[in-house]
Amino acid sequence: MLKKLSILMASLLFLAACSDDKAAEPVADKPNEQQAATAEQQQEMSEEGFITQVTQENQILVNNIYFTIPKDVKVQFDNGTETTEGVISDIRTGMKVSIDYKGPLGETFPMEGEAQTVSILNDEESAEQSEALVAYIEGEQLSSLVILGQPIVRDNEIGFLFNNMIDGEMTEVRINMDTHEYTVGGE
Repeated sequence: MLKKLSILMASLLFLAACSDDKAAEPVADKPNEQQAATAEQQQEMSEEGFITQVTQENQILVNNIYFTIPKDVKVQFDNGTETTEGVISDIRTGMKVSIDYKGPLGETFPMEGEAQTVSILNDEESAEQSEALVAYIEGEQLSSLVILGQPIVRDNEIGFLFNNMIDGEMTEVRINMDTHEYTVGGE
């Protein structure tokens, strides 16, 4: 019995001598991987699309993201060559915008984020696209429209998939920018 105990003790000492000293370092000395990942996610990002809803809670819906609009948000008009200062009350449903924000987005549907800058795109092409989208929203009397992904603009047509938040139905829409006529689901 004493011989077995001696062999066991010798084995433990041998294993302890062969261990990696780095594994014995305190955890506090290692960089926090979660903090590094969070910092990486906080990078500046932007989303371009159309405002399809403005809420009473100072949120705007752009594509499939609700952006909170804080009181200190920077609002500007961008005509492609210069920018001019705007105010929060300038923001309207149907406008084509570019939103600057810091990630990550809230993991909900629609996703959620906080806008840092709202650039209202008011160049000629963006204005025509906005007018066509407003005609569709008003024609269908939609109170809440979630565009899935960025709209595709080809020739004189805007195409996008949308999810009607009221009935949950996903539909393809194509809007003629000249006539403002539209087709829903290929009809």
